[in-house]
Amino acid sequence: MSPKISIITPSLNQGAYIEETILSVLNQGIEGLEYIIVDGGSTDNTIDVIRKYESVLSYWVSEKDNGQPEAINKGIAHATGEIVGYLNSDDLYLPGALTAVSSFFQEDPQREWICGDTVLFGEGLETTAVETRVPRSIGHCLSWAYKAPQPGMFWRRHLLSGGFNNRWRYCFDHELYVRLLLAGYKCEHLPVALGAYRLHASSKTVAEGDLFGREFDEIAEIYEPRLKGSARRWSTATRLMRRSYAASHSGNAGEATTLLLRAFLLYPESVGLRPFWGCLKGIVSNSHAKKPS
Repeated sequence: MSPKISIITPSLNQGAYIEETILSVLNQGIEGLEYIIVDGGSTDNTIDVIRKYESVLSYWVSEKDNGQPEAINKGIAHATGEIVGYLNSDDLYLPGALTAVSSFFQEDPQREWICGDTVLFGEGLETTAVETRVPRSIGHCLSWAYKAPQPGMFWRRHLLSGGFNNRWRYCFDHELYVRLLLAGYKCEHLPVALGAYRLHASSKTVAEGDLFGREFDEIAEIYEPRLKGSARRWSTATRLMRRSYAASHSGNAGEATTLLLRAFLLYPESVGLRPFWGCLKGIVSNSHAKKPS
């Protein structure tokens, strides 16, 4: 028997996109699908759209909350499916996605956490396929060496019993991955495109991208003491390289160079990583840009 799947959509003022999101879930055509929408008190046409589909929703509510993680946690509290995923109100599931997810979990009852592939799309943008690199270890995760856009993530419900941490506005999913890895859980790759991640001017990824980096670094500082040896050096070097990149793009080539050198001395293996060469390229190109012609 196929496992029951619960999908949660957190929502706030995404009336331009949410109907497409809802239909991408409802049109999956799987039995026993439980679809939950938790809206944070939208003031646009979102509620009108939700009401069009309330007869086929398992639960929905619209009330003020403290942000996306709290909304998802409310949905988890109402979820009864064995498998849980969440889909933001501007993203989509691709046709057949939930059938593929159900089959993958069914193949191996020991599977508890999976991530499929994703496509990035948006108005005026070329659609791009993203092949997932799942977070393999705490060091791998804290060094941002994985690539796993959120629409591809699914869990057995018991893994989400602790919920998402409301402290984090941007990187709450990343912080959950760290906690799950610490607890010994493994994320497996499902090599199928499951979701479509929409980029647009008002999305947090685009409009507030710098704040993701700040939270990422805060989370790394909290969990780095749990790491040992090269994993800890890798994580710290990653933060130094991120600071180097920011310094070079602020026109401070000297500071950027010092930070990159510190990263290299701490973790010489970084010379084989793309972030190192991206930082070096930034230092060189921004130094040339400052020179008078």
